[in-house]
Amino acid sequence: MASAIADYLLQLPEKMHFAKVRELSEDGTTYYRMLSDYGSGSFQLIRFDDDLLLILIADYTPKETIEKISTISEEYIEISQFETDSSTFKIGGRKTQAVGKGIYCYVNNQKTTYVYCEKGKPVRFTKVILTRKYFDTYFRIHYGKDYEQSKSAQEYLLKNPNLPELNFVFQQIRGCQAEGQTLRLYLESKVMELLSLVIRGMEQEEKHISVRLDYKDIRSLKKTVTLMKKDLSAYPSGEELAQVAGMSPARYQLAFRKYYGTSPYEYLKEMRLNQALLLLKNSDYGIATIAAKVGYHNSGHFAKLFKNAYGMGPREYRKAHGIK
Repeated sequence: MASAIADYLLQLPEKMHFAKVRELSEDGTTYYRMLSDYGSGSFQLIRFDDDLLLILIADYTPKETIEKISTISEEYIEISQFETDSSTFKIGGRKTQAVGKGIYCYVNNQKTTYVYCEKGKPVRFTKVILTRKYFDTYFRIHYGKDYEQSKSAQEYLLKNPNLPELNFVFQQIRGCQAEGQTLRLYLESKVMELLSLVIRGMEQEEKHISVRLDYKDIRSLKKTVTLMKKDLSAYPSGEELAQVAGMSPARYQLAFRKYYGTSPYEYLKEMRLNQALLLLKNSDYGIATIAAKVGYHNSGHFAKLFKNAYGMGPREYRKAHGIK
């Protein structure tokens, strides 16, 4: 068992057959390249504040399936954006789960975690790792909140990883071309922005809803989210989702708002826009095709929703990333 997440990450590149590239590395920022016998690609580790905050940026394709096993005693929160869907994981004795494209949040619970990267398929992700000390200190310094408030923020993140702004922040982190201290200042400012988005989302939650939820209700609500994710181009009605949850349509709407802090439609819209962002960056599909793939057959309506979420239209976004 590794005692600290930083120790584990410093050992990880060698175990995965990456070698340090000294000419591209500097104090606090280490760049690794995969050995050609084992695959291709890179892995970057950026460390802040005595390893209280770490950022990982990876883009590699292994020639053989990679299995990463970790048990870490330090408490930390990991917020990641995956741009590929070639990885799977399981925690302890649970079932193996696929990692789809989008935002994932993970809170370390000191259980053994297994991660698999499939051979021959690209793996591309950006991870922000916040130790418990960093996470709690942020709330005390910037918002005067106590431990319970930071715990609430953690729970909010686990339930609501689909905020379009979060995806956009991750794209800015990944795309930053600055170097040295300028890079570090920029990246930490983006982490501050990420956490401020969580605070804003928490403050907008509708906590006054009186419906009571038990474990079975929450599990049923999660089933409806799984159904939405399965096909983002589909149009499940409120009645259909309520039926999956085993609730009346009225109770389902209230229960969903109570647990997720938003309506089923808004939650689905956020997932669709997140997927659209990645498709715009990582595919050569036309705007209309991307709109249809995420459930919008009117590309004009899609463009308007995209701009409302990200502050620029789909074509502007592609132009900003040098994509024709």
